Amino acid sequence: MTKKEIYQLMVLIQAYYEKFQFDQQKLDARHTALQRYSYDKVHEKLLEFVMNSPHAPKISDLVYNPSGGRDIPRGFILDLTAGEE
Repeated sequence: MTKKEIYQLMVLIQAYYEKFQFDQQKLDARHTALQRYSYDKVHEKLLEFVMNSPHAPKISDLVYNPSGGRDIPRGFILDLTAGEE
């Protein structure tokens, strides 16, 4: 996800939650954490989250998979033979 897309998400969060404020430092920190994820998936999680919570989401709220794990970041490659000789 690009920094511009994360900015768009943060603007949405600010629109949904009046007390949520962000600055460049928060934008940079969220970019570091979310850059490997798809904008569409995180945006979808945000929309689900705002319907159920009166509090602004944390990063984990936007990437957590309620089926018991986390979403797999874009570009993840599973290598079952890694570490074997």
